[in-house]
Amino acid sequence: NGKWTLTAIKNGETSERTVNVTQFDVYYVELSFATIYGISRNITSSSPAWARTDNAVGMTATASVGASAGHSDFDNAMPWKGIVRETLSTGDVMVKIPKFWYRRFRSGNVEYIKIADKPTAGFSVHPLFNHAGKECDHAYIGAYKTSSNNKSVSGASPQVSQTRAQFRSNAKSKGAGWSLIDIAALSAVQMLMQVEFADNNVQSKIGRGYCDNNHGALSTGSCNNVANLTGRPAGTDGKTGVVYRGIEDFWGNVWEWVDGVNWNNGSYYVCNNPANYADDTATNYTALSYKGATNWNSSYITEEGLDSGNNPHVMLPAAAGSGSESTYMCDGCWSSTGWRVFQRGGSWAYGSFCGLFTAVLDGSSSISAADIGSRLLY
Repeated sequence: NGKWTLTAIKNGETSERTVNVTQFDVYYVELSFATIYGISRNITSSSPAWARTDNAVGMTATASVGASAGHSDFDNAMPWKGIVRETLSTGDVMVKIPKFWYRRFRSGNVEYIKIADKPTAGFSVHPLFNHAGKECDHAYIGAYKTSSNNKSVSGASPQVSQTRAQFRSNAKSKGAGWSLIDIAALSAVQMLMQVEFADNNVQSKIGRGYCDNNHGALSTGSCNNVANLTGRPAGTDGKTGVVYRGIEDFWGNVWEWVDGVNWNNGSYYVCNNPANYADDTATNYTALSYKGATNWNSSYITEEGLDSGNNPHVMLPAAAGSGSESTYMCDGCWSSTGWRVFQRGGSWAYGSFCGLFTAVLDGSSSISAADIGSRLLY
């Protein structure tokens, strides 16, 4: 009788489980190791496609269109199968994302992105789940663009015409743990989507989004009936919303302010402590090891940088100008000199410039506009 600890070791990984034995009997104990899903791509290649690696080899994913449901092998894999919509006590409809571990690195010109469902050697908890050094088991991203009264709800007009600082203040006023979507949350969604669809051109894989020659914002909830909450409704591609695992209009409709990133004369500064988010400053921020140009203007991104320090999760433009809507990163960017704030995703009339990596770094902190909104993070 007593407690027995069973240990298994495989390829340098250890799995342990303690069993309380109370009588002579047969006990069944499952010892599991981390499952890793990965992708790789030569960053000098103009093709936006990634090759699948590790346990992702052979897996496929397709998006839904109207009544035609897509299919994803990742529905049975963590963390994807744990991504669900939940309505919080505040009435906000949010998308719950379970904690995951990641690696992003390069070997020569080949970049690797790997996601693990458990702790494993060489992997780190994604910073979305470790804000200010406080680790959590899950995070919530707004299912919808933020609407009036700082809500994430269906059937509302997206809130626009506020500065990033105003959106930040309004989000924080909801209480402890609330903020704007930030660079850590953006990175997490980017990685999850890239590994699942193995392609930078999400407009071709999931839907263009509400982006082609439209003349105003869509109300939230246009994708509520999309099967599996990944894909787009029936209708003309570019004239409908788009949704990824419950997160609606992550590109298109209205731009999104993103916190935790400041730009100054080509240098990126990032922060992962929401208490320290502020505009036009490097205080409490860390400079990334790569820079961008200050003259991007409707330029297609050719490379996302990889920080050699403590922020390898951050994917922001490092090179642009020679790409297109179907090559490299497939999305557009804009930049300027001086202190600037970060907006992303594209809006109702930006067409093929919209997407997962679309970045605007030419707006001052005083800017607000009828096509710039945001998204909540909790």
